Amino acid sequence: MKEKIKENKIYQCAFAAFIVIAASILFYFMIFRIKEILGICGWIISLFTPFIIGFVFAYLLNPVVKFFKTNIFDKVTKKSKSATNLSILLTTIVFLGLIVLLFSFILPELLKSIETLAVNMPSYFESAKKYLLDALSSREELRTIVLNNYDAINEYITNFFNNKILPNVEELLVKLSDGVLGAVKVVFNILMGFVISIYYLSDKEHFVAGIKKITYSLFSVKTANNLMDNARHTNNIFGNFLVGKLLDGFTIGFITFIFLTIFGYPYSLLIGVIIGITNMIPYFGPYIGTIPSALIILMYNPTKAFIFILFIIALQQVDSYVIEPRLCGVKTGLKSFWVLASILFFGNVFGIVGMILGVPVFALIYGYLDNKIVNRLESKKLPTKADDYADLERINTKTNKKVVKN
Repeated sequence: MKEKIKENKIYQCAFAAFIVIAASILFYFMIFRIKEILGICGWIISLFTPFIIGFVFAYLLNPVVKFFKTNIFDKVTKKSKSATNLSILLTTIVFLGLIVLLFSFILPELLKSIETLAVNMPSYFESAKKYLLDALSSREELRTIVLNNYDAINEYITNFFNNKILPNVEELLVKLSDGVLGAVKVVFNILMGFVISIYYLSDKEHFVAGIKKITYSLFSVKTANNLMDNARHTNNIFGNFLVGKLLDGFTIGFITFIFLTIFGYPYSLLIGVIIGITNMIPYFGPYIGTIPSALIILMYNPTKAFIFILFIIALQQVDSYVIEPRLCGVKTGLKSFWVLASILFFGNVFGIVGMILGVPVFALIYGYLDNKIVNRLESKKLPTKADDYADLERINTKTNKKVVKN
């Protein structure tokens, strides 16, 4: 018996030594062969790129498929599989139609609007200057301030458009027209990803069931249940928020475009896109988009700029109380401070994408940590609500009851 125990210890020591040596070799390669390792990682990721793109497409299109299935095809046919396939077909047609519309009309017109705005910028500044000087005809001090600073502001913004915006637009136009061969791989990955997304959507229940099966086979029942709960919570917060915000941004941008077109505003498509994209940024997005849009209109016609601001204020009220609650359907549960903090942090790190996704991502992290804290407090039989600690001085170690401040 002692010999067997001794033999097992020898095996354990040998195994531990093997792990240490293997880890040392791996660490060596990670330090001195970092370029090769990154190259291999990039190659592996490139192999799975179509599948990743397909998953993203499927995730974003799934609510649309659900909508068509529930509201149209479930009423036409009693066969669930047929209703699903018809919903996927209609979703595919709508999606491809939007892609064609984007590249054949919206994108060229958008780039053309930016170029036109850059060319007309000097004349717009002269018109705005004349309007301001006429409005301040009785205020000589203010007229002097405008005259002293207006030319410098005009030169700065004009140079910014000519040196920063316009060259990038022209470069993008060249890439769109001449860079087809260089973008073959990207286009191929997107097309394959879209095809894969159709397979995901058509057999979604089977894929989800397979993931559940693997999860329960690898982990204990308690751990697997927690993973399933976290996955559902993540989908509820992140998925509904993201898809809802995309639809909300598209809706607000489209309404803005229609309003500007009907009433003869300039650059209606450009401004509609600005308002739609920035509207996806929680809380502060509408203001971020309204300021540059109003300035563009202001240089063209100050009265129309004032009407535009009133329209955006009214539209945001409708969006806040009617459109967004119906489309998003879920609240993050974060206080305003945490919303601002997450927008600033993720925005600085990841740009506008971080500003859009920062709130739901932080909500997930916050929710996970809050759940852990609540569980720990419950195990200690302590209050779980933050308000219960407002007047707390200390906890009685014998009774676990709080001692209130005098």
